[in-house]
Amino acid sequence: MHILFLIAHLAAVLLAAIALWATRHELGETAANRFEWLVPPALAVATAAVLLIVSPGKRFELWVIAIAVGFAIGLGAGMLPTAIKDFSLELVRIKPRWDGMIAAALLLLLALARFVTTELMGRQSGGYGVLGAAAAFLAAYMAGRAVTLLFYNAPRTVHLDMVRGRSYR
Repeated sequence: MHILFLIAHLAAVLLAAIALWATRHELGETAANRFEWLVPPALAVATAAVLLIVSPGKRFELWVIAIAVGFAIGLGAGMLPTAIKDFSLELVRIKPRWDGMIAAALLLLLALARFVTTELMGRQSGGYGVLGAAAAFLAAYMAGRAVTLLFYNAPRTVHLDMVRGRSYR
């Protein structure tokens, strides 16, 4: 059973690291397609799911509240960036924003904290489920932000011809 938890914690760290890496187009102001915009939130949700599954404190009410609040704040945050869209190629770019990368970095720190404290230090969790709730909040924030940005904010913007992966600074 211990090996399964070790694999789960390592998977959470790996998924969170890839989610952080996948947000790089937000800072570089490069054009990205829908798939590239949805990968970081999907990986964040997978990371949060792993951290919730292996959480010793099963506080479902706290997790539901964290998910609902994170998603609601993310929906609002998705309206803030100035988006530009290439409607023919379905590419979207935004002016550099740090919030998505910060959320992904915090999720990586949570996954690393769970791995280090549980697997390396052998410390028992308090059983309150706060780390899992924080991970669920961040993942829901990233998901809500991507949904609003791609399906509300970007379709209401101007058209600009773009090339995928190219920076326009």
